[in-house]
Amino acid sequence: MLLATLALSACLLPQDKSPPRQDYLLEVTSFASPPARRASDKILLVAMPKAAPGFDSNRIAYSREPLKLDYYNDSGWSDTPAKMLLPILVRAFETTGAFKAVVSPPAPGLADLRVDVDVIRLQQEFMTQPSKVRLTARIKVLDMKSRHVLGTQVFEAVEPAPSENAYGAVRATNAAVQKILGEMVPFALQYVG
Repeated sequence: MLLATLALSACLLPQDKSPPRQDYLLEVTSFASPPARRASDKILLVAMPKAAPGFDSNRIAYSREPLKLDYYNDSGWSDTPAKMLLPILVRAFETTGAFKAVVSPPAPGLADLRVDVDVIRLQQEFMTQPSKVRLTARIKVLDMKSRHVLGTQVFEAVEPAPSENAYGAVRATNAAVQKILGEMVPFALQYVG
């Protein structure tokens, strides 16, 4: 009798009818990286990218007013954007043909150069229509033998979102990543010499 009552009460409890969470990927399908003038015998280590506070989670950030961040509840990244950026950066540098090898952590310490990328800002902004995604990132190129910083620069891409939702943010983010790669990679290649 007790089991029948428990089974019946379980059927009467409210069921969660909310849609399942949608997870999205960063994906760049083609690279506009210019081929290297000549291949070097250097090994490039692409360090794990880091993200500024507020942008270091798998939540998709948006802003309706300056200095305030909100996040989509029912959508997110499949991992943090910084972590998803690592294989994209490695592929972008590999396609240049400028290096003997392009490696990522945990790689042995045999690299000649290291590239560090910091995601400073990645958010969908609703202050204009259509909304836009702003991606701001810093790249730093280091000589591993001398431990000197060879160069650093901040890049920013602002891309219109094709829709006013998380999926629109994801599509605009992928376009912004592609645009920034087209500027970051040539910047780093000038230090291959």
